[in-house]
Formats: sequence, structure tokens, C-alpha cells
Amino acid sequence: MNLTIAKRALGLLSIGLGVLAVAAPRRVSQTLGLQADEQTVSAFGAREIASGSGLLSPVKPGPWFWTRVGGDIMDLAALRNSLGRDNPKRHIAAAVTAVVAGITIIDTVIAIQSLVDKRANAQAAT
Repeated sequence: MNLTIAKRALGLLSIGLGVLAVAAPRRVSQTLGLQADEQTVSAFGAREIASGSGLLSPVKPGPWFWTRVGGDIMDLAALRNSLGRDNPKRHIAAAVTAVVAGITIIDTVIAIQSLVDKRANAQAAT
């Protein structure tokens, strides 16, 4: 797996999602069937922008991949509140939860791969 390509793609994706959440938090919340206030959606968007910026920066990507994993876990915890029977859009929230769960798996695999590559590079240097 090419971590440079993954780093750039995830960085751009994070920034795009983050800008959307910061610019239109009510719309994002309503469209996705979330039961979250605008400040929470904006804060999650700001976190995405920070993660994306870190991934697009020239520093090593490892910690930034793990920041995405942590953010995904936060997203899943927030989405859990939107899955109740009292949410008329719970089916949409359930679909979003499934997508985020899939992204969490991908982010975790990439973060683990960055650790493996880091260790391999360290062993090769000795």
C-alpha cells in the first residue's frame, strides 16, 4: 500500500468533509438524520480539517492516521445517539453509521500499515 497516496487522499477527504460540516452544520445534521446540535457538528468538522491538514503537511503521517481513527470512534459514538426509534431518519443514520464503521476499518488498517512501514524502515537503517 502506498502511504503517500493514502495520506493525500485521506487528507483531502478530511478537509472536504470538515469544511462541509463547519459551513453547513444544520444541513449536515438534518440530511444525515443526526441528533446532534450545530456546535457539535462544527466541532467534528474542525477536527476533520485539522486531521486533513496534518495528513497533507510534510511531517510523517503515522500520528495523523491515528488521529483519524480516534475521530472515527468519536463519530461512531455520536451516531449511536441518532439510531433510536424516536429519530424519523434513523435508517439514514444507520446507513451513515455503517459507512463510518467501514471507514474506521480502512483508517485503522492504514494506521497499522504506517507503523509496520516505520518499523521496517528503522530496521533497514540499522
